[in-house]
Amino acid sequence: MRHAARGRTRVALIAGVLAVGWSAGAGLFGARAVVAASPVPRVVIVVGPSGDATDRYRAQARDAAAVARRFTPDVTELYSPNATWPAAKTALQGASVVIYMGHGNGWPSPHRDALFPPTQDGFGLNPTAGGNDTDHQYFGEAAIGSQIHLASNAVVLLDHLCYASGLSEPGVPEGTLDVAQQRVDNFAAGFIRAGAAAVIADAYASPTAYLADVLGGGRSIDAVWRRAPDANGHAFAFESARSPGFVAQMDPETVTPAASGFTRSIVLRAGLTPADVRAGARGSGAGPAGGVPPVPSLVATGLRFAAPSLTARPAAGETVGLTLPFKLTAGASLPSGLEASLRWEPVELVTPPARPPAPGTTPAPDVPVPGVPGEVAPPPISPLPVPDGTGLIVAEQPASVVEPVAAAVADGQLVVPIDLPAAPGRYRLTVTLHDADGVAFDTGTQALLPTLTVRVAAHVDGAIDVAPVMTLTAGSAVDLPIRVTNLGVRAWGAAAVLDPTGGTAGRPATEATVVGWWLPTGEAVDATALPPAIDPGAATDATVALHVPRTPGIYTLVLDLVTPEGVSLMASGIGPTLVRITVVEAR
Repeated sequence: MRHAARGRTRVALIAGVLAVGWSAGAGLFGARAVVAASPVPRVVIVVGPSGDATDRYRAQARDAAAVARRFTPDVTELYSPNATWPAAKTALQGASVVIYMGHGNGWPSPHRDALFPPTQDGFGLNPTAGGNDTDHQYFGEAAIGSQIHLASNAVVLLDHLCYASGLSEPGVPEGTLDVAQQRVDNFAAGFIRAGAAAVIADAYASPTAYLADVLGGGRSIDAVWRRAPDANGHAFAFESARSPGFVAQMDPETVTPAASGFTRSIVLRAGLTPADVRAGARGSGAGPAGGVPPVPSLVATGLRFAAPSLTARPAAGETVGLTLPFKLTAGASLPSGLEASLRWEPVELVTPPARPPAPGTTPAPDVPVPGVPGEVAPPPISPLPVPDGTGLIVAEQPASVVEPVAAAVADGQLVVPIDLPAAPGRYRLTVTLHDADGVAFDTGTQALLPTLTVRVAAHVDGAIDVAPVMTLTAGSAVDLPIRVTNLGVRAWGAAAVLDPTGGTAGRPATEATVVGWWLPTGEAVDATALPPAIDPGAATDATVALHVPRTPGIYTLVLDLVTPEGVSLMASGIGPTLVRITVVEAR
C-alpha cells in the first residue's frame, strides 16, 4: 500500500556542505572521507519492494544518498530485492537518519478489527533476498520498537507510504480527521520507541528536500517540516496519545468544509534541532558492525515431511488446518515460535456464468463493421476517469503480501491454519516456513516442503467421471457407466424417513440427478437418479441410459448434475462433463 511520487515540481533544499571531516579539494560527490575522531551521523536508506514504483523509489533513494554523503561518510543503501528484515535490522542500529520508501500498512484500516503491532506501522520488506520487486512482508512496530536501537535524537523520514501521513489506500475512503490523526500517531510509535525523536511522513515528496536541513541546517526540525517545499499551509498540532511527551502535527491539503488530503505529518519531541541530531550521532566511516546475520536454517535437524493432509474439506472461504507430518534426526528439535506463510496460485478457477440482462432492459444494438459483412463491432469501452491532479496512486496487490501465521507443533506434526481462497477452483499451494521473528528459513529448508495442488470446492460442487472419447453405433441403446463425486460441503439429498405409526409423518427420499443432451441436435438424455444422501467427499457409480442418434457423425454428449434443491452445477459455474462420441453406421 503506497503512494507513488506526485507529479509536481519539488524544490530541493540543499544547505551548505560541512567541510569538517573531508579532505581539501575533494569533489562534491566523489569526496574522500577523512577518518573522524568523533562519531558521525549514520544515514540508512531502505527501499522496499513496491511493484512498478520500485525503480522510481530506487532513483530517489540514490539521489538522497548522494546528498547524505555531503555531510557524513556513513551512508548505507538497502534496496529491493535485497531489503530483508535481517539486513535492515543490522543496518539501522545506531542510525541518526532513517529513510524508508515502500508499502505502508497502518491502523486504523479496513483489514483488521484492532491494531496489530507485528505487521502494522512499520516496513514492507523483501521476504527473502534476491527475490522480486513485488512480493513483500510487513515487519511492524513490535519488531521495530524492540529490536532496533537508533541513535539519540534520530529522525525518520517515511516517503510514499499509505497510512503513515494519515491517508488510507487506493480504493478505500480517506476517513475522518480523527482516523487520520490515529494513523499518524500509530505509525510513529514504533520508531519513537526505537529511539527516534522525530518521524516525518510525506506521501509525495522526495526525501532529499529534508536531508540537508536535518544533517547540516540550523533551523529546528519543526521549522524544517513547516517550511518544506510541499507545505500546504494548514498545519495544526495535537498531543501524541501513543508517545507521551511528543507532539504530532498534520498539514492537510484542505481544511474547509472539512480537513482532507492528509499527505504530510510529523511526530516529534518539541525543540528538536539538527544540532541535537548531530550530537547524538553514533556512526563511523566503517558503517554498521556485525554484517548481515545468517539466514536461519532447519536443514541440520534432518527435517523431512510425509504426505500432508487437511483437517476438513477445502470449501471456498473456509478456514481449515494443513497438517504436515514430519520426522527429525534423533536428538534434534524444531525451534519454538515457528510460523508459516502460504501462497495460492490459481490453476483453474470456477467462473459463474454471466448473468442475463435484468428484466425490462434492452441490450445495446449490434453495430455493423463497415466492409465486413456479418461482423459487428464490440461494445464501446467506457473511458477511464480523468485524474484529479493529486498524483498517481498505485494499489497494492493482495496476493503479493507474505503474511506468516503461527504454526502448532505437536506429536510429530506441524499444523498451519489456512484461509482458503474465496473463489472455487484448483490451486497450487506453496508453504514457506519462518522463524519466530517472521524471517523466512533458507532455500534448503523450503525445498523440504511439498508443493500441493488443492481443489477448493464451492459449497455446491461435484464431478462426473466418464470416458472422454468413444465410438457408438447409430440408433443403439447404451448404458454409459459414470462415477459421480460430491465435492461440496453438503450432502446431496436425504434417505427416506418412515412413519413408525404407518401415518403420513414420514418423508420420501430425495436425490440428485444427472441430466444431459446431445450436441448439435439438442436432444435430451433421460435423467438418471442417483442414490439418496450422498455425503461430502463420497462417490457413487451409476449408468446413464443413452439412445444414440440415428445419423452417423461427430457428437458431443453434455452431462450436468442437478441437486435435490434444483441447483445445477453448470449454472453454479462448474464446467460441464463433455464426451466426444463418434456415431458410426451399424454393420
